[in-house]
Amino acid sequence: MRYRRLPLLLQLALSTWLISACSSGLERPAPPAINEDAAFSAEFPGAPASPSDTRSWWRKAVSETIWPPLEQTLAANPELREADADVAAARARLDQAEADTGPSLSLGAGARVVKESGDTSNSRSVGADGTVPLDVSGALADRVEAAAASLRATIADADQLRSDLARDFLLALIDAAEAAQRFALLKRQIEVSKTLLRLTELRFSQGLASIVDVLQQRDDLAGLREQIPLTLLEQKTAANALRRISAMTPDQTPLLVMQTLPDVYDNFPRIQPVELLDRRSSLRAGRARIEAADARFAAALADRWPTLSLSSEVITRAMSGDVTTVISAAVDAALTLVDSGRKVAIAAEQRAELAAAGEQYLTEWLAAVFEVDNLMHAEARLRERIALSEQRLKIVDTLLLAARRRYERGVSDYLPVLAALRSQQQQQRDHLALQAELARTRARLHRAIG
Repeated sequence: MRYRRLPLLLQLALSTWLISACSSGLERPAPPAINEDAAFSAEFPGAPASPSDTRSWWRKAVSETIWPPLEQTLAANPELREADADVAAARARLDQAEADTGPSLSLGAGARVVKESGDTSNSRSVGADGTVPLDVSGALADRVEAAAASLRATIADADQLRSDLARDFLLALIDAAEAAQRFALLKRQIEVSKTLLRLTELRFSQGLASIVDVLQQRDDLAGLREQIPLTLLEQKTAANALRRISAMTPDQTPLLVMQTLPDVYDNFPRIQPVELLDRRSSLRAGRARIEAADARFAAALADRWPTLSLSSEVITRAMSGDVTTVISAAVDAALTLVDSGRKVAIAAEQRAELAAAGEQYLTEWLAAVFEVDNLMHAEARLRERIALSEQRLKIVDTLLLAARRRYERGVSDYLPVLAALRSQQQQQRDHLALQAELARTRARLHRAIG
């Protein structure tokens, strides 16, 4: 209610009550308890992170040949364009909040003709009305800070979406390449299995093999053929994933298709868990949301204080040739004496949202820490498994060479050669699966580190 015309003693009494009511109340919740001394259980093989290296993570993770189609895909993605529009909307909301703290000026003009009992009178008026808000409580500044923090959160969300889409692009690229290589290996395995079946059937007709041997070879061949449709489906699904990210339709050709697995480098920067707070866009967005919630809580507290504004008005009137000018200035104040606890409830709501944002921030940080730690362990174990797989490849290569030499010397028939060749091809498929999983793990880890 307006109280600038109340008696001075009543104004002082109201002000004293207001200060007492607004000063006592809700306190800010405790900030999220981030353990700054936390460490990963896995060891990073790389050097410490360089603050001057601001390249996107995929420019550190893969070769230059992949950058152009990947970034072209990001530029075409409608989700990112929607995120950019959200950023523009958040920036406009910040502009509105800043405009609310500045002066406003309006101009008005009017003309009036009155005819009464044969007498006609003309009047014209021109006026200007200006208002300057006095942010005594700081509520307007708090709302500006809330809008600025919301803008930072929206920008960070867009960055996180861009990072996630880049990861999805690389994963689809790896999946497509793995399926293509597996299909080629399957075709070679099927040809070997056919030959092995024919020889087994021949040996069975000669009484040198049993029907069990023949059925076993037929089952092996059927199992290989059964994997062909699944592999083709995986290849098609991966290609469609690339098209979807690029905003293409299924009939269009993807921007990039690789027949061999792309190299994903292991140049991970050596960091500590607390550094993820600045490196990961999702965590930067969470911190900005806390700042926005804190500013909204402060604004809700400040709304319980009086609002003040300085206004002035200049009006020039001309009535029947008589010109008068009126200039006025006023300071308006308003406060709410009774609102049934509405403003207190709003402040309590904003405090609860601030506390929830803090807990969510802590939850997201812990999830990010464990994601990175788990991926580091997975990457290390995959490297170990690949090293063992390479040893097995050498063994099966030696076995195949020995079987061929025995066949060439007439010591054995061709069946051991085909069996060794099939073992080699199966090991090659297993090795390919490990390499593809390592590439996927490294792509996820690059994105997780930020």
